[in-house]
Amino acid sequence: MRQTAAAASQKPVRSRQTDSAARTNVGERVIAFLRQQHPLKTADNVSADSGVPAGTVQKWLDRGSAPSVVHFARLVSAYGPDFLSTAFATPPAWLDQAVRDERAAVLRAEIAAREAMLARL
Repeated sequence: MRQTAAAASQKPVRSRQTDSAARTNVGERVIAFLRQQHPLKTADNVSADSGVPAGTVQKWLDRGSAPSVVHFARLVSAYGPDFLSTAFATPPAWLDQAVRDERAAVLRAEIAAREAMLARL
């Protein structure tokens, strides 16, 4: 069945609007994550953690641009599964598990450090 020119031209417009809204939502979640990690001097601290230039990070924070795939990968490398899960409105189960595992490892390390402090008393 052939589509009319009007019908064919409407589909990509809807798709672009949906993609644009999705990118905006992801961008907002990424910015919120980065600001939560570094409430002060966000761009400088993210740059130090990820190797992405501070000016580039500042553009993201100002919503002038979004991370490229390479920069997004650097952020994932720097911040792990917790950061990656921000890209999803509803993260997949495997990623939720990875986030929980990472948080559990951090808590275990904190417990071990406190037990070592207690042993020194």
